[in-house]
Amino acid sequence: MVKLTDVAGIGPVAVKLLAEHNIKTVEALASISLTELQKISGFSGDIRARTVKKSASDCLHKAAKQLTAPVRSTQTTVKKTVSEKPVVSLALSQVAAGTAEDKKKNKKNDKKKEKVKNKDKKKKEKNKDKKKNKDSKKKGKDKKES
Repeated sequence: MVKLTDVAGIGPVAVKLLAEHNIKTVEALASISLTELQKISGFSGDIRARTVKKSASDCLHKAAKQLTAPVRSTQTTVKKTVSEKPVVSLALSQVAAGTAEDKKKNKKNDKKKEKVKNKDKKKKEKNKDKKKNKDSKKKGKDKKES
């Protein structure tokens, strides 16, 4: 089980503040709304509240991955016939939905960055071509003068 102190940015003092508002688990912290979290002293800043909420979601996501990680056995003759699926809480499903949205945003941002890089490359190539043309014109003038 993941403890509140496992969440980045949450120490003993923050645990006490959250407990006063009935937030005693990482799941509760991840599922609380941002505005409700900002009402708690110590979390009133937008950046702090968002960071702690994201860290709580990340902790849950990591814990879920560890639960669903395949178990490798050293015995090859024994086959596992029954597989149990871990129970996924509402908070975990919200985290998964959030990460899917984040991935889409990251892909869009990557595409935008790629376009900017391509534009920069084209500009550099044009500048090189212009410089070559100027240099060749200068050489032609120098030859005519001599």
